[in-house]
Amino acid sequence: MPRPFDVSRRDILKTALGAMFLAPLLRHREVQAQTIVPRRLVLAFTPDSHPPEWWPTGSGSTFQLQEPLADFRGLEKDMLFLRRLDHAWTVDNHHEAGMAQLFTGARFSDNSSRHANGPSLDQILLKNSDLRGGTPIASIHLCVADRGGADKRHIISYSGPGQPMTHTADPARAFSTIFGGVSFDGAGSTSTPDPMSDAVAAAKRSADQRILQINTGELKTIQRFLGQAERQKLELHVESLFELQQRIAGMGGGTSEPVGGACERVDTSGYNNSTNNATTITRWAQIQADLIANAFTCDRTRVADYHFSFSGGHHEGLLGFGQSWHDNVAHVSRTNDSVRVDGESMTTRQAFITFDRFWASHIAYLAKKLASIREGNGTMLDNTIILWGVESGTNHNHSPRDMQYLVVGGKNLGVNVGQYINNTTAQSANKLLTSVMNALGHAATGIGIEPNCGPLPGFLA
Repeated sequence: MPRPFDVSRRDILKTALGAMFLAPLLRHREVQAQTIVPRRLVLAFTPDSHPPEWWPTGSGSTFQLQEPLADFRGLEKDMLFLRRLDHAWTVDNHHEAGMAQLFTGARFSDNSSRHANGPSLDQILLKNSDLRGGTPIASIHLCVADRGGADKRHIISYSGPGQPMTHTADPARAFSTIFGGVSFDGAGSTSTPDPMSDAVAAAKRSADQRILQINTGELKTIQRFLGQAERQKLELHVESLFELQQRIAGMGGGTSEPVGGACERVDTSGYNNSTNNATTITRWAQIQADLIANAFTCDRTRVADYHFSFSGGHHEGLLGFGQSWHDNVAHVSRTNDSVRVDGESMTTRQAFITFDRFWASHIAYLAKKLASIREGNGTMLDNTIILWGVESGTNHNHSPRDMQYLVVGGKNLGVNVGQYINNTTAQSANKLLTSVMNALGHAATGIGIEPNCGPLPGFLA
């Protein structure tokens, strides 16, 4: 027999009181929401693999970086190494299989295009979480030392099965796309208003009005008649209502105020599209990294894909080595043959380290730039996860074993940074992708061909 005042949560929610039951909590959460900083994601790729020296020495929080990652020194507390991660499948020499599943966990969509048969985690997050936050651009895709294009060896992000997200190589073109309509004189955006803006504004005002209709006298009355269980149920409903308001508030265009640092025009001068000149590649990478950082600062987007070269890239002549870095260094690095790099004789192992550090330095540049921007309770890097991967296992082993992923940033998202975790047993790399999605607001249980693999132990602090 029901109690005299045992009412269902549905009945309560049909009244104004239902929406207002936990008004004090609601207003507290609204104040918190005003100070919450954006969450962000960068997927990064560099070609081939890394030498064994890419892994740190030591373990846990006392690891030490070696030469390939020397440019990351000073960011140790922001880095998470997770060793013994394996891809779920392979074919041929893993160059193409590794690219397809690097951030999707999926197989090929077909054996002709060899594109991934599913979306990458960045695009999954954009569809299944509030990561975008109302920004005008869902995601940006920039490349360096590559021409772009949709070939399987040049793609790491997919919107769906066989649907590659291609890159923009030219920084000037990228700038125009990302910052079109933005004035950098303090006047904010000058873009044409979205035709849906009036409807969006009306919906927001309606949601605000309902939330602000608080009757504290009625609130106190109904609180006396509800048991603990009913109160907890109503709390969940009111929290859901608040989240709905936040989503409505985020509809339409992006914010016009910077969320951290200064929203400034990026200098795109000095760009040269040579894929074999270290000096011009370095400038190219700097511009693209600056574009990503400023897109975040101006809140134009919160998701980026930062891509270098391509799977199995050769780069003859780069760093003064006249032959293919892929064929004549990476492939034979374990033999310690003698080669000449920029007139200096060295072993292929040392040459591999030199080549690897060159690419790593550009990822470090972006990470340090984000770390230099104060934002909320920390830095922009604390609120951003950079997930960097390569398509082949340690020491160019042409296998899906011991894949080298590095997580940089995300401290404020719960990432267990400042650690080198050498797993005692092999783990699926798809668990790492799942954990990243979880940290960024999507309660995924898996990805790709492992929809229920679960998260990776040790990823969260």
